[in-house]
Amino acid sequence: MSNLLRSLALLGVVALPAALLGRWLGGWMPGAALALLAAAAAYRYCAPVVLRLYGAREVDAQGAPHLLAMVRDLARHAGVAMPRVFVLDEGAPNAFVTGTHARQASLVLTTGILQVLDEAELRAVLAHEFAHVLRGDMLPASLAAAGGGVLAFVAQAGLARVSDDAAAEFAPWVAPLWLLLAPLAALLARMGGSAGKEFAADRLGSLLCGDPEAMARAVRQLRPRVDGPGVFALAVRYPAGAQLMFDDPLRRRGLMRLFRTHPTRAARLRALRAQAGAAREVSASAVLEQPLER
Repeated sequence: MSNLLRSLALLGVVALPAALLGRWLGGWMPGAALALLAAAAAYRYCAPVVLRLYGAREVDAQGAPHLLAMVRDLARHAGVAMPRVFVLDEGAPNAFVTGTHARQASLVLTTGILQVLDEAELRAVLAHEFAHVLRGDMLPASLAAAGGGVLAFVAQAGLARVSDDAAAEFAPWVAPLWLLLAPLAALLARMGGSAGKEFAADRLGSLLCGDPEAMARAVRQLRPRVDGPGVFALAVRYPAGAQLMFDDPLRRRGLMRLFRTHPTRAARLRALRAQAGAAREVSASAVLEQPLER
Protein backbone atom coordinates (compact mmCIF):
# COMPACT_ATOMS: atom_id res chain seq x y z
CA MET A 1 0.00 0.00 0.00
CA SER A 2 2.87 2.37 0.81
CA ASN A 3 4.43 1.83 -2.63
CA LEU A 4 1.05 2.31 -4.33
CA LEU A 5 0.46 5.61 -2.52
CA ARG A 6 3.98 6.80 -3.32
CA SER A 7 3.50 5.91 -6.98
CA LEU A 8 0.16 7.70 -7.18
CA ALA A 9 1.62 10.77 -5.49
CA LEU A 10 4.55 10.85 -7.91
CA LEU A 11 2.27 10.42 -10.92
CA GLY A 12 0.19 13.25 -9.51
CA VAL A 13 3.28 15.45 -9.33
CA VAL A 14 3.82 14.75 -13.03
CA ALA A 15 0.18 15.15 -14.02
CA LEU A 16 -0.61 18.38 -12.14
CA PRO A 17 1.61 20.74 -14.18
CA ALA A 18 0.30 19.14 -17.39
CA ALA A 19 -3.27 19.66 -16.21
CA LEU A 20 -2.61 23.31 -15.38
CA LEU A 21 -0.96 23.83 -18.76
CA GLY A 22 -3.93 22.28 -20.54
CA ARG A 23 -6.33 24.36 -18.48
CA TRP A 24 -4.44 27.51 -19.43
CA LEU A 25 -4.37 26.56 -23.11
CA GLY A 26 -7.96 25.50 -23.59
CA GLY A 27 -9.94 24.44 -20.53
CA TRP A 28 -10.44 21.53 -18.20
CA MET A 29 -10.91 18.88 -20.89
CA PRO A 30 -7.53 19.55 -22.54
CA GLY A 31 -6.08 19.76 -19.05
CA ALA A 32 -7.43 16.34 -18.09
CA ALA A 33 -6.21 14.86 -21.38
CA LEU A 34 -2.71 16.28 -20.93
CA ALA A 35 -2.59 15.08 -17.31
CA LEU A 36 -3.49 11.52 -18.33
CA LEU A 37 -0.98 11.62 -21.17
CA ALA A 38 1.79 12.88 -18.89
CA ALA A 39 1.06 10.23 -16.24
CA ALA A 40 0.99 7.45 -18.85
CA ALA A 41 4.27 8.66 -20.37
CA ALA A 42 5.90 8.82 -16.92
CA TYR A 43 4.78 5.26 -16.16
CA ARG A 44 5.87 3.90 -19.54
CA TYR A 45 9.20 5.66 -19.91
CA CYS A 46 10.54 6.14 -16.36
CA ALA A 47 12.89 3.13 -16.56
CA PRO A 48 14.26 3.94 -20.06
CA VAL A 49 14.88 7.52 -18.90
CA VAL A 50 16.87 6.28 -15.90
CA LEU A 51 18.93 3.91 -18.06
CA ARG A 52 19.58 6.70 -20.55
CA LEU A 53 20.58 9.23 -17.91
CA TYR A 54 23.18 6.85 -16.48
CA GLY A 55 24.40 5.54 -19.84
CA ALA A 56 23.87 1.87 -18.98
CA ARG A 57 24.62 -0.73 -21.68
CA GLU A 58 22.93 -4.12 -21.82
CA VAL A 59 25.07 -7.26 -21.58
CA ASP A 60 24.40 -10.66 -23.12
CA ALA A 61 25.43 -14.26 -22.49
CA GLN A 62 28.54 -13.87 -24.62
CA GLY A 63 29.80 -10.81 -22.77
CA ALA A 64 29.04 -11.86 -19.17
CA PRO A 65 27.99 -15.54 -19.01
CA HIS A 66 28.82 -16.04 -15.31
CA LEU A 67 26.99 -12.88 -14.23
CA LEU A 68 23.88 -13.76 -16.23
CA ALA A 69 23.92 -17.30 -14.83
CA MET A 70 24.02 -15.90 -11.28
CA VAL A 71 21.17 -13.49 -12.02
CA ARG A 72 19.12 -16.25 -13.66
CA ASP A 73 19.59 -18.55 -10.67
CA LEU A 74 18.49 -15.85 -8.22
CA ALA A 75 15.51 -14.95 -10.41
CA ARG A 76 14.43 -18.58 -10.40
CA HIS A 77 14.87 -18.77 -6.64
CA ALA A 78 12.88 -15.55 -6.13
CA GLY A 79 10.15 -16.69 -8.51
CA VAL A 80 10.35 -13.66 -10.81
CA ALA A 81 11.10 -13.19 -14.49
CA MET A 82 14.70 -12.89 -15.59
CA PRO A 83 15.52 -9.16 -15.68
CA ARG A 84 17.53 -7.43 -18.37
CA VAL A 85 21.08 -6.90 -17.11
CA PHE A 86 23.03 -3.71 -17.74
CA VAL A 87 26.55 -2.61 -16.91
CA LEU A 88 27.49 0.99 -16.22
CA ASP A 89 31.07 2.02 -16.96
CA GLU A 90 31.64 3.53 -13.54
CA GLY A 91 34.48 2.84 -11.12
CA ALA A 92 32.38 3.56 -8.01
CA PRO A 93 30.88 0.25 -6.86
CA ASN A 94 27.08 0.20 -6.79
CA ALA A 95 23.96 -1.49 -8.18
CA PHE A 96 20.29 -0.76 -8.67
CA VAL A 97 17.14 -2.10 -10.27
CA THR A 98 14.62 -0.06 -12.23
CA GLY A 99 11.32 -0.77 -13.95
CA THR A 100 7.57 -0.61 -13.51
CA HIS A 101 6.83 -4.22 -12.53
CA ALA A 102 8.55 -7.56 -11.99
CA ARG A 103 8.18 -8.71 -15.61
CA GLN A 104 10.02 -5.66 -16.93
CA ALA A 105 12.85 -5.14 -14.47
CA SER A 106 16.29 -3.90 -15.48
CA LEU A 107 19.24 -4.69 -13.21
CA VAL A 108 22.19 -2.31 -13.42
CA LEU A 109 25.68 -2.97 -12.03
CA THR A 110 28.68 -0.68 -12.17
CA THR A 111 31.98 -2.07 -13.39
CA GLY A 112 33.37 -1.06 -10.00
CA ILE A 113 31.14 -3.44 -8.06
CA LEU A 114 32.10 -6.33 -10.32
CA GLN A 115 35.74 -5.69 -9.45
CA VAL A 116 35.41 -5.03 -5.71
CA LEU A 117 33.10 -7.80 -4.46
CA ASP A 118 33.67 -11.53 -4.37
CA GLU A 119 31.03 -13.93 -5.68
CA ALA A 120 29.16 -14.37 -2.37
CA GLU A 121 29.03 -10.61 -1.77
CA LEU A 122 27.90 -9.89 -5.33
CA ARG A 123 25.19 -12.53 -5.02
CA ALA A 124 24.01 -10.85 -1.81
CA VAL A 125 23.79 -7.46 -3.54
CA LEU A 126 21.84 -9.01 -6.42
CA ALA A 127 19.50 -10.65 -3.89
CA HIS A 128 18.94 -7.24 -2.28
CA GLU A 129 17.89 -5.85 -5.67
CA PHE A 130 15.56 -8.81 -6.28
CA ALA A 131 14.02 -8.08 -2.89
CA HIS A 132 13.10 -4.61 -4.18
CA VAL A 133 11.46 -6.29 -7.18
CA LEU A 134 9.46 -8.64 -4.96
CA ARG A 135 8.40 -5.84 -2.62
CA GLY A 136 7.21 -3.59 -5.47
CA ASP A 137 9.68 -0.83 -4.60
CA MET A 138 10.78 -0.34 -8.21
CA LEU A 139 7.92 1.77 -9.55
CA PRO A 140 7.97 4.68 -7.07
CA ALA A 141 11.77 4.64 -7.03
CA SER A 142 11.97 4.69 -10.83
CA LEU A 143 9.36 7.45 -11.12
CA ALA A 144 11.25 9.56 -8.60
CA ALA A 145 14.64 8.91 -10.22
CA ALA A 146 13.39 9.71 -13.72
CA GLY A 147 11.46 12.79 -12.64
CA GLY A 148 14.29 14.09 -10.50
CA GLY A 149 16.83 13.34 -13.21
CA VAL A 150 14.86 15.25 -15.82
CA LEU A 151 14.45 18.18 -13.42
CA ALA A 152 18.20 18.18 -12.72
CA PHE A 153 18.94 18.09 -16.45
CA VAL A 154 16.55 20.97 -17.11
CA ALA A 155 17.99 22.96 -14.20
CA GLN A 156 21.55 22.52 -15.47
CA ALA A 157 20.55 23.47 -19.01
CA GLY A 158 18.54 26.45 -17.76
CA LEU A 159 21.34 27.78 -15.57
CA ALA A 160 23.81 27.39 -18.43
CA ARG A 161 21.44 29.34 -20.69
CA VAL A 162 20.94 32.11 -18.15
CA SER A 163 24.68 32.45 -17.54
CA ASP A 164 25.28 32.83 -21.26
CA ASP A 165 26.06 36.37 -22.34
CA ALA A 166 23.47 36.06 -25.10
CA ALA A 167 20.78 35.49 -22.49
CA ALA A 168 21.15 38.85 -20.79
CA GLU A 169 17.58 39.71 -21.69
CA PHE A 170 16.22 37.14 -19.21
CA ALA A 171 14.33 38.57 -16.26
CA PRO A 172 16.32 38.66 -12.98
CA TRP A 173 14.00 36.11 -11.37
CA VAL A 174 14.76 33.40 -13.96
CA ALA A 175 18.08 32.20 -12.49
CA PRO A 176 16.64 31.68 -8.96
CA LEU A 177 13.77 29.78 -10.58
CA TRP A 178 16.20 27.30 -12.13
CA LEU A 179 17.95 26.94 -8.76
CA LEU A 180 14.65 25.89 -7.16
CA LEU A 181 14.48 22.81 -9.40
CA ALA A 182 17.38 21.11 -7.59
CA PRO A 183 15.65 20.90 -4.17
CA LEU A 184 12.46 19.83 -5.94
CA ALA A 185 14.41 16.95 -7.50
CA ALA A 186 15.73 16.02 -4.05
CA LEU A 187 12.17 16.05 -2.69
CA LEU A 188 11.06 13.68 -5.46
CA ALA A 189 13.91 11.34 -4.53
CA ARG A 190 12.78 11.39 -0.91
CA MET A 191 9.28 10.37 -2.03
CA GLY A 192 10.68 7.41 -3.96
CA GLY A 193 12.86 5.83 -1.31
CA SER A 194 13.17 5.41 2.44
CA ALA A 195 15.44 3.85 5.04
CA GLY A 196 12.70 1.35 5.90
CA LYS A 197 12.72 0.01 2.34
CA GLU A 198 16.45 -0.61 2.49
CA PHE A 199 16.22 -2.43 5.83
CA ALA A 200 13.42 -4.60 4.44
CA ALA A 201 15.35 -5.33 1.23
CA ASP A 202 18.42 -6.27 3.28
CA ARG A 203 16.35 -8.72 5.33
CA LEU A 204 14.56 -10.29 2.38
CA GLY A 205 17.71 -10.31 0.25
CA SER A 206 19.60 -12.11 3.01
CA LEU A 207 16.93 -14.80 3.02
CA LEU A 208 17.07 -15.12 -0.78
CA CYS A 209 20.85 -15.55 -0.88
CA GLY A 210 20.99 -17.40 2.44
CA ASP A 211 24.01 -15.36 3.60
CA PRO A 212 23.38 -12.23 5.71
CA GLU A 213 27.08 -12.12 6.57
CA ALA A 214 27.94 -11.70 2.86
CA MET A 215 25.40 -8.89 2.68
CA ALA A 216 27.08 -7.22 5.67
CA ARG A 217 30.49 -7.53 4.03
CA ALA A 218 29.13 -5.90 0.85
CA VAL A 219 27.61 -3.02 2.84
CA ARG A 220 30.90 -2.52 4.66
CA GLN A 221 32.96 -2.40 1.46
CA LEU A 222 30.83 -0.02 -0.60
CA ARG A 223 31.78 3.36 0.78
CA PRO A 224 30.77 6.54 -1.07
CA ARG A 225 33.43 8.98 -2.20
CA VAL A 226 32.72 12.61 -2.94
CA ASP A 227 35.98 13.66 -4.57
CA GLY A 228 38.95 12.18 -6.37
CA PRO A 229 39.07 8.76 -8.05
CA GLY A 230 36.02 6.64 -7.33
CA VAL A 231 33.43 9.42 -7.09
CA PHE A 232 30.13 8.44 -8.73
CA ALA A 233 29.98 11.52 -10.94
CA LEU A 234 26.60 10.75 -12.52
CA ALA A 235 25.04 10.19 -9.10
CA VAL A 236 26.27 13.63 -8.07
CA ARG A 237 24.91 15.12 -11.29
CA TYR A 238 21.53 13.34 -10.98
CA PRO A 239 21.13 12.90 -7.20
CA ALA A 240 17.49 11.78 -7.43
CA GLY A 241 18.75 8.42 -8.70
CA ALA A 242 20.79 7.83 -5.55
CA GLN A 243 17.71 6.43 -3.76
CA LEU A 244 17.62 3.58 -6.31
CA MET A 245 21.06 2.30 -5.42
CA PHE A 246 22.24 -0.42 -3.08
CA ASP A 247 24.52 2.03 -1.30
CA ASP A 248 23.88 5.77 -1.11
CA PRO A 249 26.63 7.28 -3.31
CA LEU A 250 26.18 10.75 -1.83
CA ARG A 251 27.61 12.12 1.39
CA ARG A 252 24.79 14.16 2.85
CA ARG A 253 25.71 17.00 5.16
CA GLY A 254 23.67 19.64 6.95
CA LEU A 255 20.13 20.08 5.67
CA MET A 256 20.68 17.44 2.98
CA ARG A 257 20.39 14.81 5.72
CA LEU A 258 16.67 15.52 5.69
CA PHE A 259 16.59 13.97 2.19
CA ARG A 260 18.42 10.79 3.22
CA THR A 261 16.87 7.69 1.62
CA HIS A 262 19.23 5.06 3.09
CA PRO A 263 19.90 4.09 6.69
CA THR A 264 23.38 4.72 7.98
CA ARG A 265 25.95 2.05 7.24
CA ALA A 266 26.31 1.32 10.97
CA ALA A 267 22.56 0.74 11.35
CA ARG A 268 22.47 -1.62 8.34
CA LEU A 269 25.41 -3.59 9.68
CA ARG A 270 23.80 -3.95 13.11
CA ALA A 271 20.58 -5.25 11.58
CA LEU A 272 22.40 -7.71 9.32
CA ARG A 273 24.60 -8.99 12.14
CA ALA A 274 21.51 -9.53 14.27
CA GLN A 275 19.90 -11.45 11.40
CA ALA A 276 23.05 -13.54 10.92
CA GLY A 277 23.15 -14.30 14.65
CA ALA A 278 19.51 -15.34 14.65
CA ALA A 279 20.13 -17.59 11.63
CA ARG A 280 23.05 -19.27 13.40
CA GLU A 281 20.91 -19.87 16.50
CA VAL A 282 18.14 -21.44 14.41
CA SER A 283 20.68 -23.62 12.63
CA ALA A 284 22.24 -24.75 15.91
CA SER A 285 18.81 -25.52 17.39
CA ALA A 286 17.91 -27.61 14.35
CA VAL A 287 21.10 -29.64 14.78
CA LEU A 288 20.46 -30.20 18.49
CA GLU A 289 16.89 -31.29 17.84
CA GLN A 290 17.91 -34.03 15.39
CA PRO A 291 17.55 -37.54 16.87
CA LEU A 292 20.80 -39.25 17.79
CA GLU A 293 21.87 -42.11 15.57
CA ARG A 294 22.00 -45.47 17.30
